[in-house]
Amino acid sequence: MGIMGAFATGGTCVGTTDLELAHIVFNNAAEGICITDTDARVLAVNEAFSRLTGYASQEVKGRKLSMLQSGRHGPDFYEHMWASLRETGRWQGEIWNRRKNGEVYPEWLSVSAVRDAAGEIQHYVGVFTDIGQIMAEQAQLRDLAYFDPVTRLPNRTLFRDRFEQVARRALREMKQLGMLMIEVAAHTEPDARDEFTRALAASLQAELRETDTLARVGEHEFLVLIEGIDGPRSASVTANHLLKALEQPVRVSGAEVYPSVCIGISLYPMDGHNMDSLMTAADSAMLQARSRGRHAYSFYSAEMTAYANERMILERRLRVAIANKALAIVFQPLFESGGQRLVAAEALVRWQDPELGVVSPDRFVPLAEDVGLIHALGEWVMREAFATYVAWREQGVAPPVLSINISARQLERADFVESVAAILHETGMAASQVEFEFRESVLLDVAYVVSALEALSDLGIRLSIDGFGTGFSPLSNLQSLPVAKLNIDRSFVGLIGHDHDNDTLIRAIVRVAQTLGLTVVAEGVETEAQAAFLRDEGCNEFQGYLLGRAVPGEEFIRYFGRK
Repeated sequence: MGIMGAFATGGTCVGTTDLELAHIVFNNAAEGICITDTDARVLAVNEAFSRLTGYASQEVKGRKLSMLQSGRHGPDFYEHMWASLRETGRWQGEIWNRRKNGEVYPEWLSVSAVRDAAGEIQHYVGVFTDIGQIMAEQAQLRDLAYFDPVTRLPNRTLFRDRFEQVARRALREMKQLGMLMIEVAAHTEPDARDEFTRALAASLQAELRETDTLARVGEHEFLVLIEGIDGPRSASVTANHLLKALEQPVRVSGAEVYPSVCIGISLYPMDGHNMDSLMTAADSAMLQARSRGRHAYSFYSAEMTAYANERMILERRLRVAIANKALAIVFQPLFESGGQRLVAAEALVRWQDPELGVVSPDRFVPLAEDVGLIHALGEWVMREAFATYVAWREQGVAPPVLSINISARQLERADFVESVAAILHETGMAASQVEFEFRESVLLDVAYVVSALEALSDLGIRLSIDGFGTGFSPLSNLQSLPVAKLNIDRSFVGLIGHDHDNDTLIRAIVRVAQTLGLTVVAEGVETEAQAAFLRDEGCNEFQGYLLGRAVPGEEFIRYFGRK
């Protein structure tokens, strides 16, 4: 069989027209294509291969592909690749190769084995694209979204990501963490504030270990995360070092500035099991330290706030609400960017407690995750939302897709996919009409959830990354998952037209999504100006108060059922 025959059909007989078509595709494809024998010696390459690598066809024919190796991958990497090809006939992934001019570059490579009628491997076909630009834009996203522009320290978002990773490790190793909230007061001229802030950050950083994390979260507010402490004593030692460092004046534009510093300290897991609760505790402790005067620190104690008691009451009432099915589902529309065509309804859970009143999802959903109620809550939401959608479908007024939020805690549960399949069957819901949204932070632990995401995709459920831009994830993780949509977080949409860096970040997100072939959704669109900007940048779908608020099912169908 000819090389083009192998390229066209993977080893079956083809006609002349098929071979001509394969030849046209081979030579005109934008991706680099290389065909080798079973010893990885090059038999043919297309023009895109030569353009991307710098090697002409005659320079590589008969040579082994190892000539392109960059030196960044060890023998185990290639052994795994060839083992996969021998066993499954396929391999794909991110790989670094070297061009003819010596430049090392990243590419996304897919390799397939071509077998003869007897099932023996005859050739290998590799198809690759240069992803260097995408990775550069990913780096720009990280720089814009996760670092403070003045000090280059992590911002609140990156600090949260690091906390979540460190907290999981501390829990496994039964160790404690310390969180320090630092407030600095000082009188500086407006044009010297950035210089003062940078000097302040440098002084604080100099007193911390490499394993500690310092973040800027306000004009003169910082957070410190201390790993591997043995209790309050270790945290107090660090606090004293920081206070001592800032006892000295900070020189700014030739003048001396004397800062006043207050530090609040909370400990994980005693004072809280997540970042928000620890920050609340540290903030309470900082207020106590502030009341003591200049240069003081204070530890959190339960007497400072009613947080612990409120959390206990909230958990008890939430358990009752879930058991009694006393929650409610509302639906918010999702429109294509022109605003005329309804593309989905997002199901959102709401809670109005007879004792506590209206409780925000921002309060009770994280609590449900922390105390293990998220599984029961999530199953209830699916059953209610699926049943409502099926009723709409029978009336001929259902939107094309029903979207539901899922959490990392649900994905980590071994029987989650099985549970979803059972609820689909029980309610008569079609998997092809379901879309699950999950936070970008899930991708940080992709090894734990990839099988669940792939199994959900195999069921026919669409997957969407919610709140993109708030939780940095490696590009290779994003590429390797069956994701169809990427949702720009409402916090970025709200700043459109008010922050140049924010607008640049949105453009970068849209470019990355388009390069990966993903639909781009903007959340929290509230003004025509925001919609116009997003439409011009290529955003595909909108959701927000401009187009429709979340309402009960009956109202949703009355307002949007015929769109």
